[in-house]
Amino acid sequence: MAPQYSVPSEAKRLLLDGILGNPLIQKNLPAGASEAARQITFEGSDSPSLPINWRFAESISVLKAYEATVLNLLLQKKYGLDPVPIKINTDHAQLFIFSLLLWVLDTEGTPLSPLRPDNREQVAKYFPNWDKHDAAGTPYRTAVTNIYKTKDDRYFHLHGSLNPSPSLAFLDLPLDLPVSTLEEAISPLQAAVSAHTAAEMQSLADAHGQAGTICLTPDEYKASPHGQANAHIGLFELSHHPYPSPQKPAWWPSTPRTSPLRPLGGLKVVSLTRIIAGPTICRGLAELGASVMRVTAPHLADFSVLHPDLNHGKWNASLDLRREADRETLRALVREADVFVQGYRPGVLDKYGFGERDVLEMAREREDGRGVVYVAENCYGWQGEWMGRSGWQQISDACCGVSYEFGRAMGFDEPVTPVFPNSDYCTGVIGVIGVLTALLRRGEEGGSYTVKVALNYYNQWLVNTCGVYPPEVWDALKRAKDGTALSLRHYHHMFYALPILLKMVQETSASKLFKPEFFTQYRVKNLGGVSMRIVAPVLQFPNGEVKPGFDVGTRTNGVDQARWPEDLDVEVVV
Repeated sequence: MAPQYSVPSEAKRLLLDGILGNPLIQKNLPAGASEAARQITFEGSDSPSLPINWRFAESISVLKAYEATVLNLLLQKKYGLDPVPIKINTDHAQLFIFSLLLWVLDTEGTPLSPLRPDNREQVAKYFPNWDKHDAAGTPYRTAVTNIYKTKDDRYFHLHGSLNPSPSLAFLDLPLDLPVSTLEEAISPLQAAVSAHTAAEMQSLADAHGQAGTICLTPDEYKASPHGQANAHIGLFELSHHPYPSPQKPAWWPSTPRTSPLRPLGGLKVVSLTRIIAGPTICRGLAELGASVMRVTAPHLADFSVLHPDLNHGKWNASLDLRREADRETLRALVREADVFVQGYRPGVLDKYGFGERDVLEMAREREDGRGVVYVAENCYGWQGEWMGRSGWQQISDACCGVSYEFGRAMGFDEPVTPVFPNSDYCTGVIGVIGVLTALLRRGEEGGSYTVKVALNYYNQWLVNTCGVYPPEVWDALKRAKDGTALSLRHYHHMFYALPILLKMVQETSASKLFKPEFFTQYRVKNLGGVSMRIVAPVLQFPNGEVKPGFDVGTRTNGVDQARWPEDLDVEVVV
């Protein structure tokens, strides 16, 4: 008789074989990783909870374990601690990849939640709408981000990005239409896409600078020139810049909070990121004590729905880099920072003087000889012919074959987006790992470092190393409480599919997934002291050596002045 499947047991095996024993990842593993990882234990339910055929539960649990491994080494090298015990509950970890849906803001006894559409006006009082192009304003414009069948019987993932108007324009469609059903919303889009081959759709998207990709199977992606160009990459790229005049080994300036309890206390991080993956990197650093200054622009659109979840632990400033005065303000921030994180396509920031070489050069001018960690995040990866394309989570999933295999698992030979923003959040964790690894090396060897992460790097690892659930596990996982099997099609976009999957999860797994101990609550001072419940940090320290959490509360864009305060504990920078 075959042994019962166990998510914690599989996570442990995957940590050993898929991380510590993976040749593509070993080149960036710090010395002592195997010993540090022995202090990590997994616990939780044997069966997964999210009705996706890919092993999402194991994936996020193992990446958090990788983060814990490198954190243990930092505690050892910087603070002199022996590796400490760290627990990961695999049920709790699954909440991490859809935490944007799980916060609750308690305003004088009235709970506000992203899962209640009737809350939107009240939520907007705390988190104003930055959807400047009405990307999510109507069902029709929302449906631009979806998978459609092409003239040559292939599938193309169209994407509206932060402004669907260019995509609608190159398809010769109205910029908006009154619709009342999903069918009415997608019908004109499907008709327009079906007039083009998949290759023609790709050319149109590329020519107009819009995200979009031909949906590939895993084998098609691996065989593509782009897939082959990135096949040698593990979870991230790490480059050392020693320079002719070596930057000396250094940690970062200490503050009263710099201690094992808040291991990144005093670390200053500049964040030029907007959508999920990049902000998750910086939220993860803030959770460990870093001081993060997020910089957006007053004229750029943003997804306000993400701010309650992804802006914990960050000050938020607004700068217009088209103005020299604002560029100088950003340069002043960068000159004091130890980490610079950006989530733009290659070359976008170079024209403003904040490309990789620019930031590395700013660090060379520091009197204390301290290097910098430059982090770049994108969709497709940093090698190959598609590296300059715009991309999102759904695009990476469709490009790497994740979507195709989800559709096939439901019995359809067509791609279906796996709904949860898994590749976004997991890429964010990988970015944290990359930064911790670079900080370790800077502390021992000196110099500056570049960390490059990509949604596709994560998805390659998911496909090649994590894989899908065994048939018997998936057969149980895909069924609702009444036994009905999950059945989604390529045209069921995320906003349609998400309520279906959340209802399944609530009916089948609520008792093990939504335990009170998996959440934490704090008062958001800059929002008037309202109480907010959020998913608790996944890494748990039974002996209390580290206390993950946030030193400043979440907020909207542009609340803070773009400068480093003398007191890094202030709630708002004025």
